[in-house]
Amino acid sequence: MENSKKVINYRDHTIEVTPQEDRCSLFAVTIFNKEGKEIKYSSRAGKNETIAFENAKKMIDFDIEYEKQETEG
Repeated sequence: MENSKKVINYRDHTIEVTPQEDRCSLFAVTIFNKEGKEIKYSSRAGKNETIAFENAKKMIDFDIEYEKQETEG
């Protein structure tokens, strides 16, 4: 497996996907906030890069929606 990371930006966050075998997953994700601070890490993000990125986006969307409800509530 190629040992390189892929990075995208999504909603003021940076998602870094790296190859890493862990049980049934082949990729890990690390999510950084806009200041560059690591806020989440999952060693089991998906079986391919596309799924890993999609799962990371879902985590970010969930956190944003949760924070919005907390501040409105």
